[in-house]
Amino acid sequence: MATAKKTFRSRAPAKAGPAAVAGVEPLGKVRRSQLIATYGIGAIIDLEKGSFMPMGLEDWESATRLPSLTIGEARLQAQLGVSHFRLPPVSEDLGPSGRVDPAHSAPAIRFPAWHECPKCHRIGTEGDPFQLSADGSQLECTAHGRPVFTTPVRFVLACRKGHMDEFPWAWWAHRRRDGGVCDRPTLELKSRGKSAALADLYVHCQKCGSSESMGDAFRPESLKGTNCYGRRPWLHDRQPGCDSPPRVIQRGASNAHFPVVASALSIPPVSEATFQIIEGHWMTLGALPAEAVAPVLTNLANTYDIPLDALMAAYREKQKIEGTHGEFTDAGSRAEEYAALSNDRDDPIVGGIAPQFCNAVSDPPEAIARWFDLVGAVSRLREVRALAGFSRIEPFPVSGERIAKAIQDGQVSPLSKTARNWLPAAEIRGEGMFLRFRTETVDAWVEANPDISARVRVLETRSAAIANDRGYLRDYRITARLLLVHSFAHALIRTISIDCGYSSSALRERLYVSDADPLRPAMNGVLIYTGSPDSEGSLGGLVRLADPKQLERIVLQTIRNARWCGSDPVCLETDPAQSGDRVSGAACHCCLLVPETACEKFNRELDRTMLVGSPETSEFGHWQGYFDDLAD
Repeated sequence: MATAKKTFRSRAPAKAGPAAVAGVEPLGKVRRSQLIATYGIGAIIDLEKGSFMPMGLEDWESATRLPSLTIGEARLQAQLGVSHFRLPPVSEDLGPSGRVDPAHSAPAIRFPAWHECPKCHRIGTEGDPFQLSADGSQLECTAHGRPVFTTPVRFVLACRKGHMDEFPWAWWAHRRRDGGVCDRPTLELKSRGKSAALADLYVHCQKCGSSESMGDAFRPESLKGTNCYGRRPWLHDRQPGCDSPPRVIQRGASNAHFPVVASALSIPPVSEATFQIIEGHWMTLGALPAEAVAPVLTNLANTYDIPLDALMAAYREKQKIEGTHGEFTDAGSRAEEYAALSNDRDDPIVGGIAPQFCNAVSDPPEAIARWFDLVGAVSRLREVRALAGFSRIEPFPVSGERIAKAIQDGQVSPLSKTARNWLPAAEIRGEGMFLRFRTETVDAWVEANPDISARVRVLETRSAAIANDRGYLRDYRITARLLLVHSFAHALIRTISIDCGYSSSALRERLYVSDADPLRPAMNGVLIYTGSPDSEGSLGGLVRLADPKQLERIVLQTIRNARWCGSDPVCLETDPAQSGDRVSGAACHCCLLVPETACEKFNRELDRTMLVGSPETSEFGHWQGYFDDLAD
């Protein structure tokens, strides 16, 4: 059955307004950053012209080869085993005609192929019975005198290995009929009109009269006897022999696509201007024989009017990072970022290129110094987020160095048929505020409240059980330290969004949490930064909050707000054993939950009792919260 392969536009903030693609209207527009997460490869997007799925990297090749779309982040590249990243393409206007260049648009395919006529409620595909519109982007029903645009059906099939397929409409309508599907079925999707319930919806075959309700379509046993055919529409192929049972999901359901995104901050030496020069010319420098490097670097030094020694040092540093492919871990990367955020840094502009990291550390205000030992005002910050794969049905938390293995094992769906030396990515330039907890105070608090361990143990056991059921390995444990830092980060984001005018969806947390080990000391810090890829930060507004007077007020207000929740006492008395997939204690929409774009952990692994203490009636005992000594 033919499907129309078209393109849709990804746009930068400056690009706006509809345009035509070589005489054919584009399917729609999405932001460049959305192609790295929400609307990434393999997702289902509802656009102006219907429902479509972005294609794989093979289809992106020609549209992303421009040098202006190539970006680098050496540490993240080493972690993911690629040579560079590419920004999603942005369509370009072709002059006063208003047309756009289709070569610079992101490719997409119509999915699902099955559509419904809103007038006669016939369901079918292109050619049976619907026709392609004149502009080639929509399907039409021609049974009503004049064409009527159809709408995509609501239901599709998916499996845990990332495959996606059409809902078996003909089989479903005839599944109770002796003899199975009739010859040349004519299907319609109708409602009995009694309610909006799914059970009121049914598929009817006009040819033989068979019909079936959609009421139990979402029950796993409803598809008993059917197999997953391993279809991968975004790659134009299928993987036969899939042993994962298919499930019915709604086209726009949140579990249809969970992007696997790896990220890293640009910190010294990668953030330095000289390193950026080397990174920008690495495609050439990396291919040169050793004896040809010095002359090329000499020319670059003359071009940018900088010392040759500085460029040579950056070149060696780049070589060193390149040699760590397969060895660079997310834990090691976080430790380096934690160290960078704990120190002053203000590198000079070199050759007209500004450094990508600028940080000013200071002691915390006296009122909060018993809990924190350092504050960082990060006035210049760059983060690179790379899309490495995706999962369906359930999120698959996997760190950068394990993604390749997860793809090989079928736990994460790939972005291409064969491995590429690049991945799609977006860069975020903004600012942030870093708070580092006092390690000795955190350790003393945990030791002084032994009952915390029993509560934490329940969440750790639940987290380990989920990982075992879904077949992935965790690279961390749930500890009181993690629950404390993560819960405080969410409480702080909510306070900033309410008191300071920032949208919580425009902010993002980056957690630095680990227990001490022989390789490195304990980490307990959090960076709150502007999380919008389509802006240049907030022009100093977030950094200004690190000012001692502002910070003292905000932190104290955050702690006071956390003491009470609109769902108390139910929220505070939540049994962590009943948290299910949330793997959280006292945390709800009234106190700690934030938009998932702002959270690294899908709003999991939170517990407000770590901040303010447990109730007297807690079955785990009573303990003081980390901030319990705050005076009212």
